[in-house]
Amino acid sequence: MAKLRFPLIALVFLAFLVTGKASAQNCDSICTDGDTCIAAALYPYVPDTNTFAQSICTAWEESGRTETLYLIADESVWDGGYGSNPVYTNGNGAQTPIDVFVYDAMYLSYWAQQTTPVPASFISNPADFVSYARTALTQPDDSMLALPMLGCTNIMFYNEDDAGIDSVSTLPEFIEINPAGVYISPVPYNRSGAMVNMAGKTTIAVNYMVRGFLETGEWPSMASVDPAIITPLTELAESASYYNAITGAIPSLAGVEDQYVRAGYFSEGYGRTSVGFSESMSQMSAATRSELKLRALPWSDNAAAPNMFYADVVGVNDASQFLSDGGTLPFILANLMTEQAVMQNAIAPPSGSLSYLFPARSSILTALGAQDPLYTQMEAVLTGKPALLVNMPTTSRVDFHGFGAQVQTAVISAFSGQCDMESATYIGSTEQASSICPQVCEKNSGWIGSWTNMSPPAWPGYSACGCAQCSASSPLPASDTAGMEMAVPEPSDLRYNRN
Repeated sequence: MAKLRFPLIALVFLAFLVTGKASAQNCDSICTDGDTCIAAALYPYVPDTNTFAQSICTAWEESGRTETLYLIADESVWDGGYGSNPVYTNGNGAQTPIDVFVYDAMYLSYWAQQTTPVPASFISNPADFVSYARTALTQPDDSMLALPMLGCTNIMFYNEDDAGIDSVSTLPEFIEINPAGVYISPVPYNRSGAMVNMAGKTTIAVNYMVRGFLETGEWPSMASVDPAIITPLTELAESASYYNAITGAIPSLAGVEDQYVRAGYFSEGYGRTSVGFSESMSQMSAATRSELKLRALPWSDNAAAPNMFYADVVGVNDASQFLSDGGTLPFILANLMTEQAVMQNAIAPPSGSLSYLFPARSSILTALGAQDPLYTQMEAVLTGKPALLVNMPTTSRVDFHGFGAQVQTAVISAFSGQCDMESATYIGSTEQASSICPQVCEKNSGWIGSWTNMSPPAWPGYSACGCAQCSASSPLPASDTAGMEMAVPEPSDLRYNRN
């Protein structure tokens, strides 16, 4: 299911048609000077931000609050705390603090310096929060640095009949069951190979830190890159492909958001396993989900190592004007945004589809398990082993992103594998490949004898040569990345070799 971007006012109007009662506010009206208006920024990387906005807005009105609530669901304004600052341009053109914002707790050490803890007296049922997040966020006075909203870990999605993947309990076992070179294109061919996203600098840096932490019990230093950690990360990338794992150059799928494209291809029958977050299942067909099994991707060589879980949490901005003179409105809003009923309606709207987001309240997991057995599997992923919060040991997002670039460069340099390099000249037969591919692979240590014009693994309208070495960030020919007009080949002219 692609992220829905219908205007929130349309959703409120729909609610009026169903209930016969119009909402007093729709929470998408920007605050202006002189208004009693509080602003909150939502986490943008969910299948449907409008459902979150509707649930929170409805709860705010039903609570009897008279203050106007402005909900920000625009990732160009707030990106979840990875690079954005919690400010927005109000209706008068002034830069204004975002009073409450949802951020990825991987940067907890950074945001704790700019947020005010929520006092215990304002927190509804804190014991219901999943333990790994509650433990990391709770202070000695029972206040919380932020309130948990969502969580997740890297999950292996695979067919329930796949005994091989089902037996994996360590990272070396995952790599052994998904050896290097199973596929060399952006997308695997049929039910073979793994799909793993390590393309972003932040993502690969977190993977590096998690692997190092689980092996030594301490967060690795960011002063230099440790080859002992780079090696298993590279092997993990090689269990996928250069494009799928490292550069992220994968053809889009109609109806599937790019951030979930691997899950979309898995649902179409490509790949033995796809690794991603739980909400990836919203992009899969009902038939795929009915035969799906979930387990956490193991990052350690030790089968008993804990699972590392992420959390998206609601923080209160130190700069909020509503905190002056002992004000408490931001605490009230942060708590409302994480209450059980509000979050359950956001994740599983009564009249909508399940998003398969991982809630940060145990009661929601249990309730949704009665609705869909995949949520029972998700609960088992959480409770099957001890869980720890991913919280990077840094107070600088810039430094961490720069460190991620170093890790990415090291993994790319160590990557030993072959690649399907796209050919600007269409290949329709082995004879044509023999004359085209040696030149295509000239700067990539030569042609290995394979070629394809199937989509996928080739991009639509293109053909590719199997080259001995990877180099391009995108498989598309630099001479023409906009596409080509090509004749549709006869079925007998279609070919794909894995190596």
